[in-house]
Amino acid sequence: MVFLVFASAFLSACNTSKDNNDETTLLAVILLAQSTSAPCTTRCHIFLSANTPRGFIGAGGIVGADAVCNGDLNKVSGKTYKAMVSVPGVREVLGNPTGTLTYTDWVLKANTFYSNSTDTSNTTGSTTTSNRIFRDSNTTMQMNFALGDNGTRFWTGMTITGGNLVNSSDNCTNWTISNAGINGVTGVVGASTTSLVEVTTDTCNIAKKIVCVEQ
Repeated sequence: MVFLVFASAFLSACNTSKDNNDETTLLAVILLAQSTSAPCTTRCHIFLSANTPRGFIGAGGIVGADAVCNGDLNKVSGKTYKAMVSVPGVREVLGNPTGTLTYTDWVLKANTFYSNSTDTSNTTGSTTTSNRIFRDSNTTMQMNFALGDNGTRFWTGMTITGGNLVNSSDNCTNWTISNAGINGVTGVVGASTTSLVEVTTDTCNIAKKIVCVEQ
């Protein structure tokens, strides 16, 4: 409530100041909107972006990928999202899926039901394990529902080596390059499942979707 009063006063001052400009007003509106957004708890949204960025995602890197998610047509208004793409040391989940995992700015919560934001009934989804990953049908990072059209591929930067979740070196140079000579690892939507971690790569000049997760 205190923040709302402050924001209202701030906007009023901006409107009467001779130095007022659109950028300042827009910043105040954004801050006000963000203050009303509460984190999701046991039920959250996940979606495949309508946008199809190349390897240089948005403005680049994790910040660019998150911005793509929060500006996407498939988002639910008033929610905050992060992109499920990995960059070593910045956003990652590493280790044994059934043992010990380590996290850096990881996008999934433990024991949480994630439904597709494009499903208005909010009933199509999967629940994470206590290790903050999906493991439907005992398959690491698989969801037993199709997040989009069958065969759709999306950027991830994650793979599995020796049974462990690891960062792939194929990540379009941390999602900052859209060159044909550089690769990025992808996930894929199946007929009735979604594989969030795979080994298939594509060149970074090819447009792909990304997975966005409510926070």
